[in-house]
Amino acid sequence: MEQDDRRQPITGDLAADLPATSGRNPALDGVRVLAALAVLLTHVGGQTGFEFTGTPASWVVSRGDVGVPIFFVLSGLLLYRPWARAALTGGRRPAAGPYFVRRALRILPAYWTVVIVALCTLNAPHVSSAATWLQYLLLVQNYNLHPWWYGTGADGLAQMWSLVVEVSFYLVLPVLAAALAWWASRATGGPAGTSEVSRRAWRLLAGIGVIGLSSYGVAVLAFYPSLQLWLGETLLRLMTWFAGGMLLAVMSEWAHADSSRADSSHPDTAGAGPAARFCRTVAGSAEACWLIAAIAFVIACTPLAGPETLAIPTLWNTELKTALYTVIGTALVAPVAFQSGRPTWMTRALGNRVMSFLGRISYGIFLWQFVVIYAFFAVVHARDAFQGTLYGWPAVLGILAAVTVATVAMAAISYYLLERPVQRLYRPRRSRSRRDRSRRGPSRRDRSQRAPARHAATGARTRPAGLAPPLPQRR
Repeated sequence: MEQDDRRQPITGDLAADLPATSGRNPALDGVRVLAALAVLLTHVGGQTGFEFTGTPASWVVSRGDVGVPIFFVLSGLLLYRPWARAALTGGRRPAAGPYFVRRALRILPAYWTVVIVALCTLNAPHVSSAATWLQYLLLVQNYNLHPWWYGTGADGLAQMWSLVVEVSFYLVLPVLAAALAWWASRATGGPAGTSEVSRRAWRLLAGIGVIGLSSYGVAVLAFYPSLQLWLGETLLRLMTWFAGGMLLAVMSEWAHADSSRADSSHPDTAGAGPAARFCRTVAGSAEACWLIAAIAFVIACTPLAGPETLAIPTLWNTELKTALYTVIGTALVAPVAFQSGRPTWMTRALGNRVMSFLGRISYGIFLWQFVVIYAFFAVVHARDAFQGTLYGWPAVLGILAAVTVATVAMAAISYYLLERPVQRLYRPRRSRSRRDRSRRGPSRRDRSQRAPARHAATGARTRPAGLAPPLPQRR
């Protein structure tokens, strides 16, 4: 029997398999938890001296900083997604004002609390310095070319360098998104049959790719003509990690935009576009994606990606490590980001109640871990690696367990007593009006709109209400 090579009708299941782009993705909470615990692991390893021992296990521990690019990929994905949707469809972009308010309430109160605690308890000789307070409260300490602290920050605040980079991304995102939207809107030409959405998507992907690649050029400036290590802790140098998440955002929104267009013209092909097929393939190939991430991580755990100690890496070490971490973060997040709303083994493993809880408090885990580490060594009257004491793996495991429990406890307290109440202070006007209407019950207008559907269900003839056509709903 000769095979029919014509396109077969597409079932509605394909549209249902599109990436979930609205609401909270519980599985991404699990990824966020893994990133937070990886950062905690490397900080405990450094404070105990275990990651400087030259063993295969110590190399793995020293590369726990891979949690940082995972955080950045998640931020690029989740924050850029509404702007990507607007750029592809020509819709209204998110308002910058509410966006900045939400970000500030999410980040600053808990961060400022940790800064106050750390400076007053762990950096007492500098507590009277107004410059120190301003640098840390305003998140500009990365740009201090001659700091009084050693390493990436003051005691208890060494991890905050990455928060400076994160906040820098928050600040430039509206402008960056507007520039990318302008660039995408200039799309013309292309192969016959190429939709406007596809032309815009390709230009967005190209623009984000160029932005990501620029990070590798900035890395050269950090080494030549003279060593400028502070550039390594800036958004310009690390934009490639955010770009990975932004690319994922474009692909997921492209899949939905193509599907919406097909729904209105050819319902049988909804969810059959190239972006939708790509997202489905990646979502169904989690094992392959994570194998790629694992191979990249193994390479990163070698001298090719720089020393495991605090020594300064070479330019090529830096470039390779940055590229490997981009691959790891993007390959790890992609199959999770492209999952549909249907329950899968992945959502059960990464989005269960425990992971969901830890994901909600993961920001506090990041913030409080160094304060807890210093407090632990002070309480047990122990010396850390920087005071000349190195610990073997049994002691490291015990310290890691104790510090993890204490950090999770502090993060939970911070979340429920500070972070969540502060975030509830700001509610968009639209959300408040919807909540008020739900409390009052349906209005006369709502009842008049529901009447035709109710009569139609009973077969009764109704008088046209003259209502505007309903807005298209995303499947």
